[in-house]
Amino acid sequence: MAMDAMGMLDGPAPVLSATTVGERETERFDSFRDALCDVYLGILPERTSPVTFDADVLAYDWDGAILSRIRAPGHGARRNASSLARVPDDALFINVSPDSAARLDHLGQRWRMPPGAPVLLDNAQPFDLEFDPRRRFRLYSLRIPRTFAGAEPTGRDIADLNRRLVASGAGARLGAQCALLTTEFDAGRWDAAAAMTRAVVAMLRGALVGADGAGEADPTSRLESAKRAAGSRIGDPDFDVHEFARSANVSVRTIQNDFRASGETFRDWLLHARLDAARERLRSPAWQGRSIEAIATASGFRDVAHFHHVFRARFDATPGSYRP
Repeated sequence: MAMDAMGMLDGPAPVLSATTVGERETERFDSFRDALCDVYLGILPERTSPVTFDADVLAYDWDGAILSRIRAPGHGARRNASSLARVPDDALFINVSPDSAARLDHLGQRWRMPPGAPVLLDNAQPFDLEFDPRRRFRLYSLRIPRTFAGAEPTGRDIADLNRRLVASGAGARLGAQCALLTTEFDAGRWDAAAAMTRAVVAMLRGALVGADGAGEADPTSRLESAKRAAGSRIGDPDFDVHEFARSANVSVRTIQNDFRASGETFRDWLLHARLDAARERLRSPAWQGRSIEAIATASGFRDVAHFHHVFRARFDATPGSYRP
């Protein structure tokens, strides 16, 4: 896999920077797999798509925590009994993909990782991770020592933590911090990325040892956490109550009951959240050059006429009246 700067700004030297671009097509996937070996010990990527395998990986080491970004066509990766025996490794990985969902079988659980949701992976245990082979993905993975929280967590500790992360305020806050971290990483602002890496590790340590008192979420906190986590998804016109429930790791009936107990419905909440997002974009100087139709689309509305109607009904004003 060819070494390449990939548009990096001045900053610390990466521990890994490689791309398959320019390599022979028949060698690209093997090259990509080999390049990951130093960071992703014993993990076996598996190609599941025949598309041209244009991929790159970039990784930095900050205080013993290695943050890497992978951009590639969707494929799978696994850690099985053979690789565990051949390449022992007990590191932990905080994984988050801002714009792609994935399936993870790990620690006796089957997880659906929604976009933007962090999950902790134990490299001392088998797992099977799969991204949609029809789509490209970005995966940010933070490798940390197993002893980062003091006492070494067990597999059960990690499985319990992952369940809490999808239904607690701690999980929503960690997801928001991971989103900021990935933004700084992509922008090449290394000092900020290093500081946020340390913040993510500290937040994870607090969640693991129970410093925030997080346990099983009550319906109100579960619903509020799920709403915060869904904030990055409301612009998807296909986002529905089923996706919302999956992101909270509960059934559709449970989430509908939570909404009912709060005095609202999922449909009303989603409409109001999209309208609020559209209003903020209309006010924002960053969106001045975009049409109202483009803002409606970015906020999750397929029909601009419907958008105008519901916007006026909600705010008693036209979308154009909110433009600076």
